[in-house]
Amino acid sequence: MKKKLPILITFLVIGLTLVQLVLTHRLATAGEAIGELEIETSRLEKKNELIKQGITQLGSLRRISQEAEKLGFVRNNSLLHLTPEIPVAMNY
Repeated sequence: MKKKLPILITFLVIGLTLVQLVLTHRLATAGEAIGELEIETSRLEKKNELIKQGITQLGSLRRISQEAEKLGFVRNNSLLHLTPEIPVAMNY
């Protein structure tokens, strides 16, 4: 029994060392993947910001006015106000 105990402890230490090695490798690999995902997230956030700026520029009133002039639209300065008619039900 006393001779088997050191052998058992040796195998246990070797086994636990191998388990620790495997877990360390998995953790390092997962850390690398997380780093790559963070870089991709940062890149996409920058791209998203550029797209938002483009949408804002395209939707500005000055740009829309310029595009309307290019297409031949003209500004109408005279206003026509329509007065509402009295509904038929109110006539009686």
